[in-house]
Amino acid sequence: MATDTVTRGTKNRRSRQTASTAAQAAPAPAGAPEPAAGAEAAVAPVRTRRSWGYGAGALAAIIVGGLIGAFVYTGTQHTDEVWVVRSDVPRGQTITAQDLAVINVAHGQHTAGFTGPAAKDRIIGKIAIVDLPGGSLVTEKSIAKTLPVPAGKSLVGIALKTSQVPSVPLHAGDNVVITPIAQQAGTISAGVQKAGDVDAVVATDPRPDSASGTVIVNVYVTASRASDVAGRAAGGQVTLYLDSGE
Repeated sequence: MATDTVTRGTKNRRSRQTASTAAQAAPAPAGAPEPAAGAEAAVAPVRTRRSWGYGAGALAAIIVGGLIGAFVYTGTQHTDEVWVVRSDVPRGQTITAQDLAVINVAHGQHTAGFTGPAAKDRIIGKIAIVDLPGGSLVTEKSIAKTLPVPAGKSLVGIALKTSQVPSVPLHAGDNVVITPIAQQAGTISAGVQKAGDVDAVVATDPRPDSASGTVIVNVYVTASRASDVAGRAAGGQVTLYLDSGE
């Protein structure tokens, strides 16, 4: 009997514990009173595990982004100034300060142009020995103190009235023919020989001379004919026309 009594008592305690646990887990009905303060929580708090892998990845992304930003900033702050021409400068024209501008290139980048503020003084006053389109670099090979004269040629400047040159613009490199016109007594020195047409090449773009109302044309002619052309041009006894070059 004693054993049965103990067994029934144990079962009763287990039944009460099971019922108590079920009651705590079940949701409270609407309008039910809140549990008393200080009552023991029915469910233990759940621990969460932090993922250090995600944190390390985010930190690495921040570091890489910062390095890229620093590199870009440094690159934009370290540039070199390279000199270019603002607009077209034809061959034979003297370069002035107004003709020049600068562009920025990455520091250390190789360029054939003049670099740095001090280089400006090395360009101003020089003559363009090739046509320089607007925006092109100014290099050592594109300017000089004077125009180079081809071997066997001479450079002669001729002042002509507008009626003695073609009405279309002439440019450096054009093939032209210089022709003598009717000679007036006393205008040609005695030592100058009379000659026929002389083939020539325009050395620079012609420029108007407002003081005399003439057009100055610089031409390359055969060295043996240079003195004759110069003498006749000084007396206004030549005219010029454009040749096809054939």
